[in-house]
Amino acid sequence: MGEEKKTEKEMEEEIEKEVEAEVLEKLEEELKELAVPVAIAPPEHTKLLDRLKVIDDKVEFVVGELAQRQGEKMGFTIGILYGLIVGILVYVIFLIG
Repeated sequence: MGEEKKTEKEMEEEIEKEVEAEVLEKLEEELKELAVPVAIAPPEHTKLLDRLKVIDDKVEFVVGELAQRQGEKMGFTIGILYGLIVGILVYVIFLIG
């Protein structure tokens, strides 16, 4: 009986090893199938960076133009207000004097 138990234990260990090996092989195959290429070839990478730089320059230019137009509108409004205040002060000074 002692020999049968040893052989049974050995058989169980062998079966476990085989199952583990099969599971590992299946996992490796699945990982290979699911693998997505992450690296970009250097020429494509430089082209992409150049295109991004051109787009960034265009966006920066448009934002600058919009800020300038908004500044002109604000300057116009502030100029009108200062002109009205100075005009009213001059009118009041002439009325007093």
